[in-house]
Amino acid sequence: MTRPARHLHPSDPATLPPGPPDAGTSAPATPSPHPGPQPTQPGTPPPGLSPSGWSGREYDLGGSRSACGFAGGRAGVAVRVTVLGGCGAWPAAGEACSGYLVEEDGFRVLLDVGYATLPRLLHHVRAAEVDAVLVTHGHPDHCADLHPLLRARVLGDSTVAPLPVHAPPGALDAVLALDGPRMLAGGFVAHDLAPGAPREIGPFRLDVFDLPHHVPNAGLRLTGASGRVLAYTGDTGPSPDLLALARDADLFLAEATYPERVPEEDAPYLSTAREAGRTAASAGAARLLLTHLWPDTPAEPALAAAAASYEGELSVAAPGVTVDLG
Repeated sequence: MTRPARHLHPSDPATLPPGPPDAGTSAPATPSPHPGPQPTQPGTPPPGLSPSGWSGREYDLGGSRSACGFAGGRAGVAVRVTVLGGCGAWPAAGEACSGYLVEEDGFRVLLDVGYATLPRLLHHVRAAEVDAVLVTHGHPDHCADLHPLLRARVLGDSTVAPLPVHAPPGALDAVLALDGPRMLAGGFVAHDLAPGAPREIGPFRLDVFDLPHHVPNAGLRLTGASGRVLAYTGDTGPSPDLLALARDADLFLAEATYPERVPEEDAPYLSTAREAGRTAASAGAARLLLTHLWPDTPAEPALAAAAASYEGELSVAAPGVTVDLG
């Protein structure tokens, strides 16, 4: 499989090109000297996964341990996480990039809104029913569908309050520039995400961690009123702050673009499934959900790499998967 040798990014803040992951408009993709796993058929879910959520079947990791899928659909759920998409870079056929609907006590917050996440969101809730959006960073595979989400709210039939949108400073300049300022006027209220004092997002307490990536990236730790914790890395390279982010989390949602090794030029800015497993084990996370895998690559190598050091519940983010946190 041919892939870019490294991530390239738009130089024009008003442009979101439709090409490969975070691709610039001037530098073509070149073959990588680090070929990844062979692609699966487009839209193939991870093993053991049904379209409506975790099936509970076991993964065959080819080793000493199998990792079961998480149970979903329980009554009296404190925090529910629904995966809208988990592809890194661009959406594979029938899938979507990073996007996660998190709910507690009727409050709905979106973590990232990457390519193709809005149509999947609308299978679960109306655009007007989203209460807040948190964007980890400004690459389009994490924020591009904020634009149609805001259009659906502003131009739809319902009258809704401005949507609180939290993101690192400047991260959304490109996506918000896709329309003239009058189109989305009054449709959202922007809030900067930065480490510091915790803030309240509905029933959740939000702690923000500054994690290394090609652009400013916010690791997000959401603690519900129930005490349940979701920790999400966004995209990140190695950092000691990952342990604090994931400490005793009920669900650690971790970027794992590569199974075993990140190409040298991207090593400070991206992670592997093996690293995610080590972090989850060291932090005492109850569940590990790997995300941002390269499109059309099989889940098994990533699962096996994470399972080498992590013995908790383990799987890969795929559209429609629901994880109930107690």
